[in-house]
Amino acid sequence: MSAAPTRGGRRPRATRVLLAPALLPVALLAGCTGDDGTSINEQMRQDDQKGYVAGDGTIQQVAVGERDQEVTLEGTTLEDEPWSSTDHAGEVVVVNVWGSWCGPCVAEVPDLVEVETALREAGEPVTFIGLNSRDTIPNALAFETRYDVPYPSLQDDGGRTRAQLGSLAVATPTTLVIDGEGRLAARVSGEVDATTLRGLVDDVLADGTVQAGGEGAAG
Repeated sequence: MSAAPTRGGRRPRATRVLLAPALLPVALLAGCTGDDGTSINEQMRQDDQKGYVAGDGTIQQVAVGERDQEVTLEGTTLEDEPWSSTDHAGEVVVVNVWGSWCGPCVAEVPDLVEVETALREAGEPVTFIGLNSRDTIPNALAFETRYDVPYPSLQDDGGRTRAQLGSLAVATPTTLVIDGEGRLAARVSGEVDATTLRGLVDDVLADGTVQAGGEGAAG
């Protein structure tokens, strides 16, 4: 499946690359420092856009037999509730890293909402979770209200929650697709469109790692 053309020509066609997990760190670590040499974790703790790393829309997938990179994410939602990916074992988990200050994040919101709503209404075992970057809680909640985002997001906490994803979430936005066994299945560095995201999720739903209803179907 190739990435579909995007609305209004807002970005170049994304490149889709099939990578073994062993190659992922090599591909991603190149973007981990800014021009001033600061680490990505230091950049994320800053309160402005200095060191901001933008993705180029590259799509990466890992074949089922080559997935050995486990992804565990936990934190506190904007509504002050605990959330953990381990509670959603057996489901596909879609993680979207975003900030209200990030133009591509704003542009992709309707696509994310479209896919999440369609999958939820179809009863598919898929959970979406946002991971906010550099916003205050009131600003992040206002953003979600403005764009009618139906799924929760984790609070920014100075980059500590985001740091759990390591080099997988250098760019903002970044979208990760985690399979039913908690392993990285796909990653989009930069803005994602609805057609591409739905295709990536459907691929995982069909690959045998997801259980009907999911073990941890907690919403």
